[in-house]
Amino acid sequence: MSVDGATRTILNIAANVVLLLAIALIARVVIAFFGVLAATDLGSVVVELTEYVTPPLGVTSPRTPYGGVFDSDAAITAVALLLIEWILSVVRWRG
Repeated sequence: MSVDGATRTILNIAANVVLLLAIALIARVVIAFFGVLAATDLGSVVVELTEYVTPPLGVTSPRTPYGGVFDSDAAITAVALLLIEWILSVVRWRG
């Protein structure tokens, strides 16, 4: 199967968008882990914006000794997005 230039470009854009979402979710995990960061203006904006791409998976989020929580749903979603990005890159370069 051969991937032409337009399809490769679309796959590249999709992979980059998925990667940016994963980075945003990882930032959310770090901010939520440290409760003080979540209380700042930037922290609350990041947590609020990433709420839209974090599905409620029903995994408990344990409390941390730093006054926050480990956001398990966001961490699992970030791993899934990174896996999707990897699959897209394999399709893009092997196709």
